Amino acid sequence: MGGRVACGVVGIFGMAATYNLLFIYTAELFPTVVRNAALGCTAQASQMGAIVAPLVVMLGERLPFAVFGASGIVGGLLVLYLPETMNKPLYDTMAGLEEGEKSVVK
Repeated sequence: MGGRVACGVVGIFGMAATYNLLFIYTAELFPTVVRNAALGCTAQASQMGAIVAPLVVMLGERLPFAVFGASGIVGGLLVLYLPETMNKPLYDTMAGLEEGEKSVVK
């Protein structure tokens, strides 16, 4: 029983950190003209997860742990494919973003 509680607490801390970082990263990644739409889509996706989570809990005693654990692992691995935003400018327009990305690729 103690292991479940510990895993639950670690999971809640991880979700809280991820939730906050999701908005920061989204704001850094998208140019100003689409930033609000991107943040809205991010909020929508996170709320859909909050809606589905109680339904997953009702699947049984062990399956929810597997589903939530696998989701965390897959999410952690997908983070490795996100671009680095450190020391990158925040673009105002899509054209600026495209020009900036072209200069990085060259």
